[in-house]
Amino acid sequence: MTWSRFLVVLAAVLGMIGMTAVPATAGTPSPVSIASDPTPEEQESLRLVAGVIWTPELAAGWNMNSDVADVISTATGQILQCSERFALVPRPPGFIPGLLYLVLYARNLYDYFLVVRDNRTYRACVVTAAANYRTAIELASMGI
Repeated sequence: MTWSRFLVVLAAVLGMIGMTAVPATAGTPSPVSIASDPTPEEQESLRLVAGVIWTPELAAGWNMNSDVADVISTATGQILQCSERFALVPRPPGFIPGLLYLVLYARNLYDYFLVVRDNRTYRACVVTAAANYRTAIELASMGI
């Protein structure tokens, strides 16, 4: 079984194929910001996703506030778009995933990113997003 086929099967099992989303609008999408900080449960979901993009040790030290959620949303959107460019699924949802998307699909994203990051070709998506958004997430965590 090829990696592409394996990832299609994995995405189907994880329920990430066929998700409906808000249609993309013209221009660059932006994350859906929230007015208040995430709840403790939402923070754990964010920490789970952040831990697989960067490392669990880094994510454990971050203040999971709404700005950090926006950075994780943007990084997640970049990884999903990059995966699409490699002809992988899930397809990007048509918007930069917000807090609700991250919370609802945290385990699916975690499992998907684990598979993708271990494949030499597709690992580039996760590593690039992690490098591009490392400073932003650190600053967001500090409230800067």
